[in-house]
Order: sequence, then structure tokens, then C-alpha cells
Amino acid sequence: MAEQNSCIFLVDDNPVNLNTGKTVLQGKYTVVTIPSGDKLLAMLEKTKPDLILLDVEMPGMSGYDTIKAIKANPQTAEIPVIFLTGKSDHDSEFLGLSLGAIDYIAKPFSPPLLLKRIELHLLLQSQNHELREFNENLSEMVKERTNDLLQLKNAIILWTAEMVEFRDEDTGQHVERVQQYLKLLVEVMEKNELYKKEVGHWDMEAFLKSALLHDIGKIKTSDNILLKKAKLTEDEFDIMKMHTIYGKILLESLQSMVPNQTFLDYAKTLAYGHHERWDGKGYPEGLKGKEIPLQARMMSIADVYDALVSKRPYKKPFTHEEAVRIISEGRGTQFDPDLVDVFISLSDEIKMVSASCG
Repeated sequence: MAEQNSCIFLVDDNPVNLNTGKTVLQGKYTVVTIPSGDKLLAMLEKTKPDLILLDVEMPGMSGYDTIKAIKANPQTAEIPVIFLTGKSDHDSEFLGLSLGAIDYIAKPFSPPLLLKRIELHLLLQSQNHELREFNENLSEMVKERTNDLLQLKNAIILWTAEMVEFRDEDTGQHVERVQQYLKLLVEVMEKNELYKKEVGHWDMEAFLKSALLHDIGKIKTSDNILLKKAKLTEDEFDIMKMHTIYGKILLESLQSMVPNQTFLDYAKTLAYGHHERWDGKGYPEGLKGKEIPLQARMMSIADVYDALVSKRPYKKPFTHEEAVRIISEGRGTQFDPDLVDVFISLSDEIKMVSASCG
């Protein structure tokens, strides 16, 4: 039921009608009588009623003109309006409803009927308000739950990547640094419109997160090989190279359980292709030039740079300047020449990431 203190504005130019209407309503509602459409609009700037009873035929601003102004104002558009009028023809009723009135009651009206219809409309308005509040609360709950799930997903991704990296104490935070290098590369590529057609279609958030899993296949690589302090034999290196294939297999298995995930498409591309070379001498497929997916070509540079400046069981870290020189020397052989140019232009920023995430 509508609350006893619901406020109703009664608008009519005839004082007799105002007094009659107030007498009928004031026992159940707070009633404010208003003699014209202009004064109603002025009153609405100060306070909002729960419902408006509006006469159609008034001098100056008619009821039709008044409701147009009410509905045109976002601050008042949701206030329900019932027309009270001596007109009883269908055209007038249709016009009133078309302009946004919720009901059209002909005068002289039956007091019990007027009260009942007001009660029903106020109840409906109250239920609509409750429904909006419920939907808003539900939306917020869904948003919070979605955010919780997203945080959990991101934590699992990072944990999975670090589970691989932490097998070697010297490679801590490798995946996070590589992710930051890629972010820098993408930003400059977008600014310079390099590979614009391809980059423009990427889900950048998903791509950058997928970088964390580029070495996921190493989870199947033996510690004897992964942590060996001497140079790998040819047979051991062949086993090491299998991490790209294992990565693809693992991610395809995950895709079978969680299909239609762009993130996993990107992750598979990076895991499988980040050791391909521009000159075709890489692995696992020996792809050449632009046969290699652009994302994998970017990862190749980021991954090699970080491997060079990081301590490994078999080597000491190179300086940033030495690593940049080696990357530069690989321009057009190991690496995409255009991407090398972008990387070199970012040398200072790359160095800061390397130092801050060490």
C-alpha cells in the first residue's frame, strides 16, 4: 500500500475544484493545491511530489503544455501525472496518455474511484522504485562479484606463471618484466601506427595478461635441463625447445574446457611462437618474416632482452647497453627490423622497467 504521507500536487485554475479535491484526498495524503501550470513548474524546482493531479483546461498554460514541460525535464520526468478533466472524448484521452500521463479521469469524478486509482498508481510507483533499487543493488553485487572473479583469475594466471619461473631463483619476476616491455612496445606502435591494421583489432588487456604464460610449457621441462649450469648439449637443447610445443598443448587443453577466450588465443600464440626467428632459423616451425605472428615477434624481442640482462645458471647478466647492442645486431636476422627500431627508441624506458622489477 502507498504510504499515508505520500505528497500529491493538485493543479486546477478553479478554486472550487481545488477545495473539493483537497477535501477528498487530505485524509489519506499530504495535498498541495496549485492554481496554474506555471506555478506548478515553479514549485517543482523546489520539491517533488509523489504524484500530480493535473487539470487539462486552464487559461494560459494548459495541462497538455504543462505535462510536456514536466516530461522534458529529466528531474521531473518520472513523476506520475493523472489528468482530471471535463473532456471525456477518446481523442483527448489518447492525447493525454500519449504525452505521458498515466491515467485520465473525467470530471465530475467519484471520490472512492479517484482514491482507489491514486492508491493503485502510487503502489505501482512504489514497486517500480523498489524494483529499480533492487536492480541497482543487484548490478552492484554482480559488479563486485565479477571483480572478485577477475582478481582471482589474474592471481591464478600470475601464480601459474611464477610457479614455472620460481623453479629457477634467478628468473624471478621475468614474466612481469616481459609484460611491461610489451606494454611499452604496444604504446609506441599505436602512436606511430605501426602494424596498425593488426594491432587495432587486439584486446590489449587480454594480450598483455597472456604474456604471463609465454613460458608455461617449461613446467614439463626437467630441472636437470632447466637449471643446468653448463651449456646444454644438442640433445638437451632439443628437449628444451619442446617447451613451446608443451605450452601450446597445455593451453589447447585449457581452451577445450573454457572455449571462446581471446586471452587463451593470445597466450597460445606467444607460448608457441616466441622462439621463431625473422630469418626462419627459429623453432618450433622455422617460420620466416611475417609468417610469424606479430605478437610472437614482439615477445621474441622482449623475452631475449630480459634473458640477456638476467642472471642464469649458465651465465652472468649482461648490462642493459650490451643487451640493446645484441638486440640491434639481430635486426633483420633474429628479429623483426621494425620492432627492433621501436625497441631501441624505448631503450631508457626499458632500462627503468628492468631495474624497477628486478
